[in-house]
Amino acid sequence: MLDFFKSTGPSAIDEVEKLLVQMVRDGRAVFDASIGAVFGGGKSKETKREVKTTDRGINAAQRDVRRALMMHSSVTGSTDLPLVLTYMSVVKDAERIGDYAKNLYDIAKYGANFEESPDRTELERHHRMVGELIGRAADVFEARDIEAARALLARGDELLGACDTNVRAAYESTGPVSDAVARSLYYRFLKRIVAHVMNFMTALVLPIDQLDYYDEDVDDRE
Repeated sequence: MLDFFKSTGPSAIDEVEKLLVQMVRDGRAVFDASIGAVFGGGKSKETKREVKTTDRGINAAQRDVRRALMMHSSVTGSTDLPLVLTYMSVVKDAERIGDYAKNLYDIAKYGANFEESPDRTELERHHRMVGELIGRAADVFEARDIEAARALLARGDELLGACDTNVRAAYESTGPVSDAVARSLYYRFLKRIVAHVMNFMTALVLPIDQLDYYDEDVDDRE
C-alpha cells in the first residue's frame, strides 16, 4: 500500500518516514533508560535528563512530521492523500511509545526497585520482549516489510494478554501494597507501549479507516 501511494523520487514523504523511524528508535532509548532506573539504577539527574531530553526530541519530531505532511499535501494535492492521512494518524503512536516509556521512569521516582525482587526474572523477561518489539518495529517500518509487520502484530497480541494477566495477578496479590502498585503500573505501561507499537505497524498492513484500534482490547476491535 505504501509503495503504491508514494510519489516517485525523493520527497517530503521520505523525510517523514525517516523521522517516524527515528521517533520509534528514540522511544526505545527512553525505554531502556527508564528500565535501567527501575532495575537498580534508581532516579538520578543524569537519567532524568536523558529521558526528558529524548522525549522532548520525540515531541519536536512529531510536530515536524505534521508540518511536513501539511506542506506536502498542499503542494501535491490529493496525490499522496492516503499516505498523508496514514502518517498523520500513526505519528501520535510513535510519540506515545516515548511517553509511556517515560512513565516507566516515574515508577523509579516513586521508589520502586526491582533489582532484588523475587520475581525479577519474570519482570525482566517482559521488558526484554517489549524492548525487542520496539526495536523490531522501527526496522520493519523502515524496510516496509508487510509480512514482518503482521508477525509483529500477532506477537503484540500475545504480549498484551501477558500484561493483562500480570496486572490482575498484582491486583490479587497479598504482599505489600507498594509492590502491587509498582507491578500494576509496570505491566500497564508495558501494555500501552505494545499497543502503540501495534498501532504504528498498522500503517503497513491496514487501510486508513481501520488504523488506530490496536490500543483497544481484542474484542473491542471487531
